[in-house]
Amino acid sequence: MNVHSATEGAPMGEKETPRDPGEVRRAQILEAAASVFAEKGYQRATIKEIAARAGVAPGTIYLYFKSKRDLLLAIADRLIAQPVDEALAQAARLDAEGYIAAIMRNRIRFARQNSDFLQALIPEIWTDPELQERFFTQIVGPIFASGARYLQMQVEAGRLRPCRVEVVIPAVAGSIIILATLRALAPGQLLPSISDDELVEELTQLYLYGLQPRPEGNTA
Repeated sequence: MNVHSATEGAPMGEKETPRDPGEVRRAQILEAAASVFAEKGYQRATIKEIAARAGVAPGTIYLYFKSKRDLLLAIADRLIAQPVDEALAQAARLDAEGYIAAIMRNRIRFARQNSDFLQALIPEIWTDPELQERFFTQIVGPIFASGARYLQMQVEAGRLRPCRVEVVIPAVAGSIIILATLRALAPGQLLPSISDDELVEELTQLYLYGLQPRPEGNTA
């Protein structure tokens, strides 16, 4: 399944080494919960099933987590709230086409690596205010902030036309996040014959130049 081991950090980071047996057990439970949530969905999953998957007694889980919801929040922090600062900093050094392409590739990779857990998590985002706040703060927020800074810099340098940054960034970044997630969750349904590279290239051109004919000298 496409859920990172709970003992691993972000795809761009180093592997975390649990510091003590308690941390090992906690990571083991988180990994089991992610697996069960992905297979059955959060609402239908039970602590008993998670305990069986982790190879522990149900009561052991409550030594580390207060409830099933607490497990969901902990897994969200561990697997979904993966740091993107390094990728954003690297992308910010590129021109506009390179920046958009780098962000798209990063989000496509992130969604595919976490597709099973995202399938269990996404329905809960819309009904759990705390989970929703974490998702938008830790996943969406940094991308929006980086995009806004980058776009403003490009506009001030005269490389992109003036625009309402507060409108453009949520529209572009939001569509990237949604498309990457849908593509990961339903790979056989959404553009199955289009490669990631083809998708990135086409959408990068669309975001930068729209559907109008490209200016002479800027053709791909």
